[in-house]
Amino acid sequence: MNHYGTAEGADTYHAARGRAEWGSASTDARNAALVRGSDYIDQRYRGQAGDCAGPSFPGTKTGGRAQEREWPRTGATDRGGVPIGLDVIPVEVERASYEAALRELRQPGSLSPDFVASSLAIKKKVGPIELAYSDKASGNAPPNRPVVPAIDELLDPVLRARVCGVGVLVV
Repeated sequence: MNHYGTAEGADTYHAARGRAEWGSASTDARNAALVRGSDYIDQRYRGQAGDCAGPSFPGTKTGGRAQEREWPRTGATDRGGVPIGLDVIPVEVERASYEAALRELRQPGSLSPDFVASSLAIKKKVGPIELAYSDKASGNAPPNRPVVPAIDELLDPVLRARVCGVGVLVV
């Protein structure tokens, strides 16, 4: 499987939301966008050992390292504690990949842009003109990776929060 969901599922999903641009794109462009969208979902939410940067998928890949995609997973439950089958790819993952694919169709590479350190410059001066700016991202996300609330919200029911460290409140 090179992407989550199906081409027909993506067509239906976007048509129901009035996104004519999806349907008017070529089949090759839509398929490539589905692959890039699924890549984004896997890369953004797979989580890493010791990584405290945000939510991640629960459990482990059912097929181990040989499995191309992050889903299906073993030991996965939804936020309510309901087990997700060993061979199941949650509908939330499929829908989130359709959302990501639309963004990749509109602008290929937009969900995983290259990082250019010089873009974080705080001051630049050219003659008498001086500019101060930063396009540094807030929070723990890499500064060049966009935050897409529509995708985060679709995936929320099948993500686990990462808990890092222990805090103690003394009163």
